[in-house]
Amino acid sequence: MKKNLSKHISGASLFLIVLLVAIGIFSTMRIYNSHNSIDEVARIDVPLIEAMTNIETHQLEQSINFERAVRFAEEIGKYERAGENFALADSIFRSLAQLVDKELVEAEEQVKVGISEATSDNQRIIMKDLLNSLKRMEKEHLSYERDALAVIELLKSNQLTEAIDRVEDVEAEEEKFNKQVETILIQIEKYTETVVNSIEIDERTTLRLVVLFTCFFVMIAIIISFISSNKTTIPIYQLTEGVKRVSKGETSVQVNTPSSGLTAELTTTFNEMVVKLHDAQEEIERHINFSYSTAHDLKAPITNLIGLLDQLFKDADDHDQLLDHAKASAKQIQTVVQALNEVHQLRESLDAKAELVYFDQVLMEVEKSISVQMETSKVIITKWFAKCSTVKYPETQLKSIFLNLITNAIKYSSPNRLLEIEIESYKENDHTVLEVRDNGVGFDSTVSGTEILEPFKQLDPSKEGSGLGLYLIKTIIDHHHGHIEVKSKPGKGTIFTIYLN
Repeated sequence: MKKNLSKHISGASLFLIVLLVAIGIFSTMRIYNSHNSIDEVARIDVPLIEAMTNIETHQLEQSINFERAVRFAEEIGKYERAGENFALADSIFRSLAQLVDKELVEAEEQVKVGISEATSDNQRIIMKDLLNSLKRMEKEHLSYERDALAVIELLKSNQLTEAIDRVEDVEAEEEKFNKQVETILIQIEKYTETVVNSIEIDERTTLRLVVLFTCFFVMIAIIISFISSNKTTIPIYQLTEGVKRVSKGETSVQVNTPSSGLTAELTTTFNEMVVKLHDAQEEIERHINFSYSTAHDLKAPITNLIGLLDQLFKDADDHDQLLDHAKASAKQIQTVVQALNEVHQLRESLDAKAELVYFDQVLMEVEKSISVQMETSKVIITKWFAKCSTVKYPETQLKSIFLNLITNAIKYSSPNRLLEIEIESYKENDHTVLEVRDNGVGFDSTVSGTEILEPFKQLDPSKEGSGLGLYLIKTIIDHHHGHIEVKSKPGKGTIFTIYLN
């Protein structure tokens, strides 16, 4: 019982532990995904911001050197080193132009990586917009660079007036480029905000789910505790009520048995005890009834015998007739005593070990033992054992059933026709059924169906016998928790249906 209880508790505990581990794994995975999103921001967002900062800085330096080149060109001839400073500004401008072009290409590659590694459609859309903005920015920078270099070339060829006129166009291109830089920085900020919002939503969702799972975990624990409590307390309550009913004399009480656990064996043992108590009570009642019937059947011949003996001493002229009557009464007493001996022998053998026996073989031995009686009565026995050829039953008791049914059929055979007995065996649900049919005189089973199974009961008192044959059969069957059914009609014969186990 302790082992079953331990299994029950271990099973419930294992379930709760698995559930708790599942919650932990789920929470860990959600946190891990959030960390991945943060890593994604750090891997894509930070380098992009750094690249755009460098582009913006280098573009500003490029713009400054362009303005210096224009100013130094205007001062050539006025200052000694104006030409040298113009050449230096031109060189720095061209170097910065190449650097910005390179940085723009690198930024585009970073954005392409971000598109391929985006974890949501929204992030992917933002990154694609960012890539398109970078490409437009690249075109704006090329346009700015082309116009600025054209102005510088005009300055080199001393076309100062025309160059100054085109400076405004270069500044306009620069303004477009700067606005494009601002647009890209806004898009990067939007991307960062989207990822952060997604992380916050995931964290809130994770928190809600953890709370939900925890509540579910607690609820399951409460339910399991409640069920475990009910599995223990309800059967114990039922056992208590059952004991109270048994103490009041009820022997048909049965308690529902749990499938497993501490109380399963207790309820099973209690139910088995009540069944045995019920059987014992029925056995006692049968003994009482049998003793009453025996006393009743012995009383008449004994009283008759005593009266005859008294008369024998008083009337000396009629000795022979009185002795015949006395002999008949003594013979009747002898029959009852022999029947009592048969019942006693049967009761001693009721607990004989059951073994697998063949109906055909047992019936053959019974037929041999009463072969003379069968020959005299010219009985025809037909048997069908194909549906169920064997049964696990004490062989001597099965022989007694066959013997008493056949001899009973012979005793009550009809004088108007040849006696036929049909014996069939088959399975019905969990029972092995033996059916014995005869075409004897029969009787009204609706009136005397159960009465003939009582001890010393004979439908025709003129027939020889103790009236215990069918009672012995019922005693055997009851002992093995089977039952017997009788159907009969006057002039038609009788059917005995015996559920052996």
